[in-house]
Amino acid sequence: MCGESRKHGSEWESGVVKPPSTPNNGNQAEISLQKLVGYCLNQEHSSGKHKARVFASVLGITTNNAEVLRELIQKAAIEGEVIQQDITDFGQQFKVDWTVPNTAGIELRTIWEITLTNSNPRLISAFLKL
Repeated sequence: MCGESRKHGSEWESGVVKPPSTPNNGNQAEISLQKLVGYCLNQEHSSGKHKARVFASVLGITTNNAEVLRELIQKAAIEGEVIQQDITDFGQQFKVDWTVPNTAGIELRTIWEITLTNSNPRLISAFLKL
């Protein structure tokens, strides 16, 4: 995760800008296919390879069908449970947990960020909770 420091006295804490507490703006989520292919689904990436192996073994999702993961993440952004995580120097980070349909309760956790200059949630990371 990016930075842990809080911006005391910032617009975030003063309530001038509020992050979404429900996934009502999930349809505006920014999900980079390049990030999914280069990180979440890249079995050679130094820190993403473990996520990639789990996506492949559990859901059959690889770099060859990354759009499937993108669609699941989009649904998670719209339908999932939003939980505030942290206020950083970069903005508001939060996580969304969503149960993947037609699985035995497998949860997709996504980490998002919104900033003072962009209220659209931007995907930071995604992984399966088994």
